[in-house]
Amino acid sequence: MPTDLVSLPKLDQADYLYHLGITSEGAKEKYGDVKFVCCGGSAKRMTAFANDLAKDFGLGPVQPSGKTDRYTWFKVGPVIVSSHGMGMPSISILLHEVAKLLKYAEAKDVCFFRLGSSGGIGVPPGTVVLTTEAMDGEIKPQFTLPILGKMVTRPTKIDVSLVDELEACAGNGGDIISVTRGRTMATDCFYEGQGRLDGAICDYTEADKLAFLAKLNEAGVKNIEMEAGVFAAFTQRLGIRGAVCCVTLLDRLKGDQVVTSPEDLADFDTRPGRLLRKFIKSKIA
Repeated sequence: MPTDLVSLPKLDQADYLYHLGITSEGAKEKYGDVKFVCCGGSAKRMTAFANDLAKDFGLGPVQPSGKTDRYTWFKVGPVIVSSHGMGMPSISILLHEVAKLLKYAEAKDVCFFRLGSSGGIGVPPGTVVLTTEAMDGEIKPQFTLPILGKMVTRPTKIDVSLVDELEACAGNGGDIISVTRGRTMATDCFYEGQGRLDGAICDYTEADKLAFLAKLNEAGVKNIEMEAGVFAAFTQRLGIRGAVCCVTLLDRLKGDQVVTSPEDLADFDTRPGRLLRKFIKSKIA
């Protein structure tokens, strides 16, 4: 992680990382050994992931760090695990504060990962999509943010070498995980922004929706979620190796409702985490 690109404020006291609920004091001793950051939307999912990771490392049950009213986060060996809430503003706050924490800690060669769920585009449910590039709601490979009253646009490429490593890891060992690589559309809205017909407002037809999804398919988009844009732009801007691994819960070309059985959904939900645990273990073995 090239920490020279991470900005830190000039303060006369320790930096209070408000949403994490900790200060920068003693960061090097506590977090200097961190090599991986794994974040996902759901606190329940990330708590389960943290405990599974702890078992992999031969550790006991883990307890959350800092405060938990915004994010539920843990340090498990050399891994920071955290929920990030839903949507790009929420994950953006987490990314800023964790990146600052790791600069204070002088952590080196850290990889960031987002894991979660998504709607597939022409992809069977249960497939883990490894994002190669994030697309915005206009199907453009960019993330745009108003800063000081001006629109700032940043590219959204993902580290291809890291995608290669994850893809290879998915096919190794006894736990074979179905993966595919492709673009991911990140939207600011679960319903209208993703062309769903089942929201409280719907000013378009099913034909309009299908035409839009066909455009996504033609553009190489494999799934839709709500965080990959800012994640890709942030990690690329700071030179951090990062990847997005999201399982598909349905094929949007076939409908908007999740009709998979609860048993299969529970299994699907574990797949991105199982892949990242395999990857992490392969790196620290």
